Amino acid sequence: MKFTIFQHVPYESPGYILDWIIENGHSIEEVNFYDHPKLPAVKSTENLIVMGGPMNIYDDDEFSWLPEERDFVKKAIQQGTKVLGVCLGSQFIADALGSEVFKNEHKEVGWFDVDVKDENLPEMFRGIFPKTFKTFHWHGDTFNLPEGMKGFVSSKATVNQAFISKNVVAFQFHMEMNPEGVIALIEHNETLFEEDLPFVQKPGQMLHMNEIHEANREILFQFLDTFFGK
Repeated sequence: MKFTIFQHVPYESPGYILDWIIENGHSIEEVNFYDHPKLPAVKSTENLIVMGGPMNIYDDDEFSWLPEERDFVKKAIQQGTKVLGVCLGSQFIADALGSEVFKNEHKEVGWFDVDVKDENLPEMFRGIFPKTFKTFHWHGDTFNLPEGMKGFVSSKATVNQAFISKNVVAFQFHMEMNPEGVIALIEHNETLFEEDLPFVQKPGQMLHMNEIHEANREILFQFLDTFFGK
């Protein structure tokens, strides 16, 4: 299988998603929007992964490529391409499906518990996610659920953390985040920690969480096995 990966800044990588792709021997097509690339043909896109970034999906004045990316994601979904969106990527998916993306009441940054409604998942995905588990967050925006979609993950700060359909999955949180990724985010967002916010952890609280990283990796790999197949 071939995976097209959309990245928006060099310091937000696919992390453990990339590990899964490589371990399963699949091919990769990287599209780095910060390099102003020419986009591939939508029709030839077999699987699409849309990663995160510090921008909002409607920051068109600052990021001229955003309308083109929104259009690409929408067309990919419509043609039946399997699309996985993480954080900003999940917001692209929500927008493509006609839902509203907006500023969340709270920024959510760090390791926080999420609650899973297994009954809202298609049967083939039930049992993959623990009822409650700690995962990584780094977002200030959120989305309403698209029409007909059931949310299956929530946290204290963010009601809608994930939704899924036959060929689309949106994760607001970051199961793919490895230790190097956490360090990179902290280094590129130092001013974020100048103010005390209820759902923003300090850098020291986010580091040295190897066991939790590994637990998230295992959940993610099982999900990717089921969603994309091996």
